[in-house]
Amino acid sequence: MQENTEIVLTASQEETPQTDLPPAKAPGRFVRSVGKLKPLLPYLTGGLRLIDHGAAQIVAQLLTLATTGNTASSEAHSEIQSEIQQELAEIEASHRDLRLSVQDHSLELKRFEDQIVLLRQAVERNAAEHTAVAAEIDSLRKLVIGVGLGLGLLLLIIIVLGAFLLAHY
Repeated sequence: MQENTEIVLTASQEETPQTDLPPAKAPGRFVRSVGKLKPLLPYLTGGLRLIDHGAAQIVAQLLTLATTGNTASSEAHSEIQSEIQQELAEIEASHRDLRLSVQDHSLELKRFEDQIVLLRQAVERNAAEHTAVAAEIDSLRKLVIGVGLGLGLLLLIIIVLGAFLLAHY
């Protein structure tokens, strides 16, 4: 509980608490599945690097085989080499796109986590404010009841004294 209060106290003053927040719910399937995928992102990027490295090695081996093989058909050799270079460029472009996509997804995941943290802090602040308001309302209720009882007692004393004065004279 003390950890929650520290989070509320360290929140920046610029943030305004939201009053129209839904009640806190358990995380949905999407949140759980995204949370399960987060540890896999470094392995996925490493795997993409290995795939790219392996593809480059295969292309290099094909190029060396093509240059050491039959050199009689230089046109076929140049066509094959240009095709290999085009394929290599396509692989590099798709690898670059995949890497950018993984980076975008990891940034989105980070933003999503930040939003969840901010939402949790706002809910905790609202809960603390709700508790404080409830305590103030309870003390105000007790004060009104006390003042009402005091006024009723004074009215009763005035009636008794008035009846005593009327009966005495």
